[in-house]
Amino acid sequence: MNNEELRMKKLPEKHNGLKVSAFTLIVAFICVALVGLTLIPLLPVKLNPSRTSPGFSVSFNMSGASSRVVEMEATSKLEAMLARVRGVKSISSTSGNGWGRVNVGLDKHTNVEMARFEASTIIRQTWPELPKEVNYPTIQMSGVGERSQGPFISFTINAPSTPILIQQYADEHIKPRLSQIAGVYKVNLNGATPMEWRLEYDSEQLRSLGVSVDDIRQAVSLHYRKEFMGTSDVEHVGGGKEWIRLALVPEKGNRLFDPADISIAIRDGKMIGLNELVKVTREEEEPQSYYRINGLNSIYLSLVAEETANQLELSKQVEAVMEEIHEFLPPGMRYT
Repeated sequence: MNNEELRMKKLPEKHNGLKVSAFTLIVAFICVALVGLTLIPLLPVKLNPSRTSPGFSVSFNMSGASSRVVEMEATSKLEAMLARVRGVKSISSTSGNGWGRVNVGLDKHTNVEMARFEASTIIRQTWPELPKEVNYPTIQMSGVGERSQGPFISFTINAPSTPILIQQYADEHIKPRLSQIAGVYKVNLNGATPMEWRLEYDSEQLRSLGVSVDDIRQAVSLHYRKEFMGTSDVEHVGGGKEWIRLALVPEKGNRLFDPADISIAIRDGKMIGLNELVKVTREEEEPQSYYRINGLNSIYLSLVAEETANQLELSKQVEAVMEEIHEFLPPGMRYT
């Protein structure tokens, strides 16, 4: 076989490979770029980055104790026990006169609900070993994103009326409208002096029955206590499982306070209703400060965005809704 025949046989093999033209590559890159442009509005845009790691804090009160005693008798013990929770990245504590707090930072890969369940179990086991002056510690969770970031937009609402009435109007007519906007995680209202339930008692009557003020405080606290009980998996009839959150909540979740529903043990071991020991009235809390603009009382309305929300676009939607609400505000009420 001569060289000419060999060349003729190799030529077809040379052209068998896939050859993509430059025009096809350009079109493909343009298509990918267009897809990327359409996804840009879905990216979260925030004014400030979220830097808070997931974690929780455990708080308690120890009435009548100095900060040194609180640290030695309660805070240090809780801190040592909570360090056993799986996924703990950092732990710190603060003790004051009559109170203490332990802050626990978790690794970002830790299951927050399971960590809370472990912490609840540890607190339940440790509490009997703490001094009797220590009330039952409470757990407050914190995490990355919507639970740790501050408001992205705030308004000041003022009117020639009392702050509590301004806040009630905003709570009934403005807050529901803003809460319906997609991307709004929470709407906060503050600035008004809150209402409180005031309990008046006869010290001589309490002394004769062997009841202390701390007994009344503890009975009310236990009656309205909310406690995280853990998580559990539930299997459906059609197959498959899902996790559910278990919590102990008060039987009556409304805002009414009925002392007859709360029982207290007296000296001889009998149980009597709280209504037989105290007189209950609902009054406005004594104001600690006043805030006015041009002589008008004011309150604050702030909005917290969801973690994945575009805050710049969301602020435009909020302002548009506030413009609609402005047309129906009572005379003299305005917002900034």
